[in-house]
Formats: sequence, structure tokens, C-alpha cells
Amino acid sequence: MSQPDTPVPDPASPGRALVPIEVSAPARAVPARPLAPFLVQLIDGPDGDLRPSRRHRSQMASARYAAGETMVVRR
Repeated sequence: MSQPDTPVPDPASPGRALVPIEVSAPARAVPARPLAPFLVQLIDGPDGDLRPSRRHRSQMASARYAAGETMVVRR
């Protein structure tokens, strides 16, 4: 509902917007190889073999724990 005594702002005046209304910066360029960081996480060691699944690694760790082996943290 419009109020007759509400002033209409001048179009050139700065508004009360919560965010600046300006031309945004150009979008960042898409990397040439967007999947490269993801694929690096899947490769295990210098042989280039694929890393075992999380389920397989969990099963192996459970088996080692049940056998009483000491857990070794890989970095």
C-alpha cells in the first residue's frame, strides 16, 4: 500500500540497499584442469595406482586393529 506523503527518492541518489549496487568484478577464470586437484587425491604413491576406497581402507584398518597391530599414521 502506497503512502501519499512518502518521498520518492531521486534515481541518482544513493539508495538504502543492503548491498552495493555496482557492476561486479569479472568472473574468475575456470582453471584449465578443474579436476586435477581431485584426481591427485585419488592417486596413491609414485606408482600411480588408484587409492583404495574408503570402505576398503576401513576394513583393512579394522582387521589390523583386531590382529593387535600398531596403527601407523601416514602423512
